[in-house]
Amino acid sequence: MSNGLYQRLACDCGAVCLLACGVPLGGAVDPVGTSVTLWPLEAVQVGEGVDELVSREAASGGVSQECRRCGEVMGVEHNEAGVVALPWAADDESDAVQPVSLREPLEALGYRFPARGNG
Repeated sequence: MSNGLYQRLACDCGAVCLLACGVPLGGAVDPVGTSVTLWPLEAVQVGEGVDELVSREAASGGVSQECRRCGEVMGVEHNEAGVVALPWAADDESDAVQPVSLREPLEALGYRFPARGNG
């Protein structure tokens, strides 16, 4: 059991539950305009319903993990960037900063990042 921060994401029908542990890498907007939270691949695990997940090629070039029952996209894995994009906002996303090494490959896939203002 982890004593650290974790967040839970369940699909609409409740068949699949993902757990994200630790601190997210930050937020972005995916290529179709959905706000997502980026997490390290190793931080996200299936809590329930592993047999209900279906993998498909995502429009963003990653691998979309969808619930077999309700069709909800639970996340998109980008192995080349080492991240998974989850379609929800993390509680502490405002403190996260994406390193340039993470942003560049995701921007090439069509992700957009919030501008960091100087005041």
